[in-house]
Amino acid sequence: MFKHRLMKKLLLLLTALIVMNSMQLQAQESYSTKAAVVHFRAVDDDDIDAVNKNAVSRLESNGKLSFIMLAKDFKFDMEKMQQHFNEEYIESDKFPRALFNGQITNFSTVNLKKDGKYPITVTGNMQVHGVNKTMQTTGLIEVVGGIPKASARFTVTLKDFGIGGILIKMVADKINIDVTATYQ
Repeated sequence: MFKHRLMKKLLLLLTALIVMNSMQLQAQESYSTKAAVVHFRAVDDDDIDAVNKNAVSRLESNGKLSFIMLAKDFKFDMEKMQQHFNEEYIESDKFPRALFNGQITNFSTVNLKKDGKYPITVTGNMQVHGVNKTMQTTGLIEVVGGIPKASARFTVTLKDFGIGGILIKMVADKINIDVTATYQ
């Protein structure tokens, strides 16, 4: 009887340890960074050019991908352009964050344990200026020494996100966006 209870307790303890270990392994397969880089440039105007080096991103072991950034973290070469961006266009006091939540649809082709370059397709929801829009783009995950780095380039139309005004009509309505995230 005593041996039977002891075996039950040992079996329960062993099961708990296996579950905890598998949870740790899953947690280790999620990657994040607080230094993703988002760079945008107007398609038709080189003066509209800004970089945000403080975007937070998470890549999960199931292919979920997310980004969040503060609009005020975008830096322009021209101080006046940064002021116009924050006050008149993006209205960063009213809409302080931009975010993306999506899924790498072909994540089964990516091996985060093996160095290499893996083309990806990402689908998800992007929120800018308080407007949500479904997006799809292609990109690349490059794994070097077990460290994944994701990158993508896509174009957005500002009016799709409720960003407008007379200057946008005169200057640029389409913006090229480059995203790079080196995960840890």
